[in-house]
Amino acid sequence: MMFKGKGRDALASDIFKLVFGLCFLGAATSLFFTPFGFVGGVILVGWLINKYGKKDKKSKKDSRWQDQSYDRQDTVYQEYREQTKKSTRSSILPAAAKKRRKIVETFNQKYELYLTPEQIKGIVDASYFSEIWKKEIEAMTQKYETLSQWYQSYTKWLRVYLRVFHVQEVTSDIRQQESICIYAFEEVFLYADSLSDMPLSEKIRAVNEKFYASFDDVSFMIAYRFLESKGKKHDLGRSGIVREDAEIDELLHKYDSQRAAQ
Repeated sequence: MMFKGKGRDALASDIFKLVFGLCFLGAATSLFFTPFGFVGGVILVGWLINKYGKKDKKSKKDSRWQDQSYDRQDTVYQEYREQTKKSTRSSILPAAAKKRRKIVETFNQKYELYLTPEQIKGIVDASYFSEIWKKEIEAMTQKYETLSQWYQSYTKWLRVYLRVFHVQEVTSDIRQQESICIYAFEEVFLYADSLSDMPLSEKIRAVNEKFYASFDDVSFMIAYRFLESKGKKHDLGRSGIVREDAEIDELLHKYDSQRAAQ
């Protein structure tokens, strides 16, 4: 009952481990007390009857969709674990929400993440039942020489999103947060695609002006590669080499065209 409907990110969180441990301890203790063991047995039998005695009202198609949905829910966490299993152990966060909030607020101010007080509170709350959000706060306790150093993580797509957009949407569900980031980056690069024959630096400046963002070359390319890993292709174009005699060549070509027309 406790495991049903939960992604691996939530199952790895501190609060789930605590609740599961208390339930396991309570179940083990009840074995030594006949009345409690009897009541627990009755509840278990009742739950099994309720679970398997009902007729399934959903079609097989719905069942297949639910299985696929659960798999998608765990995708972010699985990739996260694969990327971080060789990393060193991070510092342990304080248990108090006030202290965790102070960590995020300090980091937010130092690196200009544009997080609102409500979003900071949401991240802190999420850190109690999401391992990934917990690790994000742990990463904020470390010192970085540059933002590029902070970006070096599996969740660099999330960190870039938190840094570059002045108006953000932050949610406790890391799978939904990934979808938000994909949508935001996709909007940016669809616009960048329309800026044909423009140097990359000019594209980044135009993107920043249109989307109230703070992309630089590093964060822009991280977002570009993140979309690419999700199967979303975009063309950054190829800028020509600027030559000193480029304007003269253009005038000569125009003159030759006029003579040919005559």
